[in-house]
Formats: sequence, C-alpha cells, structure tokens
Amino acid sequence: MKKIVVFLGAPGAGKGTAAAAVAAKTGAIHVSTGAMLRDALARGTPAGLEAKSYMESGALVPDETLCKMISELLAGTADGATVFLDGFPRNVAQAEALYALAPAADAQIASALMLDVSKEALLERLGGRRTCPKCGAGYHVKSLPPKKEGICDACGTALVTRADDRPETIAHRLEVYESATAPVVGFYEKAGKLRRIDASGSAAEVAALVEAAL
Repeated sequence: MKKIVVFLGAPGAGKGTAAAAVAAKTGAIHVSTGAMLRDALARGTPAGLEAKSYMESGALVPDETLCKMISELLAGTADGATVFLDGFPRNVAQAEALYALAPAADAQIASALMLDVSKEALLERLGGRRTCPKCGAGYHVKSLPPKKEGICDACGTALVTRADDRPETIAHRLEVYESATAPVVGFYEKAGKLRRIDASGSAAEVAALVEAAL
C-alpha cells in the first residue's frame, strides 16, 4: 500500500522546503504541482497533453486534468512508497477527488500536515525575498542576505523583487489561499487526518517536526 502525505499551508509557510528536506532524508517522493505539470508535459502523458492546451492559452489547468495527473503519478509509483503532495489539493473538490482516486492506485491518505505560521511572519518571509534576474539565485534580506546588499554573490547582478513578492501581490495570494485552500484544512480535520506543525522556526527545525509527525 502506498502512502500519501498532503502538505498544507499558506504561501511562505515552507511546505516545499520541508517536504524536500524530509523526502531527501527518508526516501519519500516529493511531488510539487509545478514539477508534476512539467514532468507530465515532458513525457507527453495523456493528462500532460491535455494540460498543455490550457497552459499555452494562459488558462488554469482544470481540477479534472490535475487529478488525472495525480492518478498517472500514483500508478507509476512503487508499492510501499510514500508520496508527499505539495500544492495539491488546493480546494475541497480536489481533496474529495484525491480520496476517490487513491484506492485505484493501491494508495491511502496517511495524513495532512498543516504548517502553521502567523500572517506577520508570512508577510516578512515573502516580502523579504530577492532574486537574481541573471542566474536565478535566491536571497532573503533577513534570513539569507547577499554579502553585498542588493548584489548577487554569484554573478554580481543587481537583485530584484519578483512580481509575486510585491506587497499587493502577496496580499492577493493570501486572500486566494484563505478563500479556496484554507477550507481544505477543515476537510482533513473532519476526516481525522490533520496534524498541525509549528512552522515558525528555522527550515531545519520545521523539517524535524515534520519528520516526527510522520
């Protein structure tokens, strides 16, 4: 039986960082929605080809197509594997669909880990991000500052604030999370699968709490 662990939390909570760190240590398979889409497109799977038309037109990939990708992914996963889902499900409909499709792949949802972070901390994390437009290196004004303020350590290019990390965009992202994704937390709580993680500490501390909760 394959095990599915769902990672939940607002933008900036550290879902991807924690999932990647724990997966590297435990041998679990970390699947982010973005990576899953890119992989399905690259391999030309039926769901990947279906998603391509939406992505090329700038439209959101429908729930049904994303669920097909999850089914393809689980079907190709070895028996006994643990899969960390990062970025899926994003709404209650997707969460219900995941429960429906898991048995066909001999998989079950083991737990849903909610990474709790205060809104103030989220705003600080997201608003402090800086990126090198040339080499793609990432920094943070507090937790990972460059050696020279505003300049990339790797290539000397002036750092920029991505559109996603501007105050007005951050506020919108958090609003979208609250309206669409936050109800998923209640869904898993009712199902008895929810486990809350204090994600206010360092990346290493959060990863240790996640590992202990598995």
